[in-house]
Amino acid sequence: MLNEHLHCLYNRLDWTDQERERIFFQSNQLLLEVAENFFRFGKFKDTWDNSKCHINVYGQNLLLKSEKLNTTFHWGLDEQYFYLECHIICAENLRYMNDEFYELILTLKGLGDFEFFDTGFIAKEEKPYYENKTSTIFQLIRNFMIYQTEKMNAKNYQLPPSLDLGQFSLKWDAQNIDWSELIEKASAAFKVMYNLNYKLWKVGNISKPRSSM
Repeated sequence: MLNEHLHCLYNRLDWTDQERERIFFQSNQLLLEVAENFFRFGKFKDTWDNSKCHINVYGQNLLLKSEKLNTTFHWGLDEQYFYLECHIICAENLRYMNDEFYELILTLKGLGDFEFFDTGFIAKEEKPYYENKTSTIFQLIRNFMIYQTEKMNAKNYQLPPSLDLGQFSLKWDAQNIDWSELIEKASAAFKVMYNLNYKLWKVGNISKPRSSM
């Protein structure tokens, strides 16, 4: 099944439209079957919408939307890699996180090919003081502190916060990983990503009535 997906991806002209459509839905079903393991492993008290997907020239992915957190996790195939991605939500609550939160981030590095996509911007004159390309934890805290400082010094600092720190991504080589290992590591990574966002989300929702959570 996976070999067919890869062959179709790299040799599209060798396949008819009907064959490409069949392979797309076949691959989609494969991704969904793996994703079901995420939910069983995580035992989340949440409701999920798995009905949407994307396709592009490099592959395809499922959109796994959490109703509680109102955020979407991307689980898919990118060329010869399986990948899992999530944005960091409620990033303005980073200042309330304890050491366990940052330890969770570091566990992601042992579960696959980890990458942090940093959305922060450092001005040229700030680079000698703030630039770092090797530490995810440093980059997160740096971007948060720069944002907080700018917000504090701005006239409209009391307006509702809006902060995008970036996203976490994990990849696994589809041709060089055992099926059982993929399910184990991807399920563990999904649970960690969910729990990171849950911790950030919970700070802003802890005072709301239980019925609204």
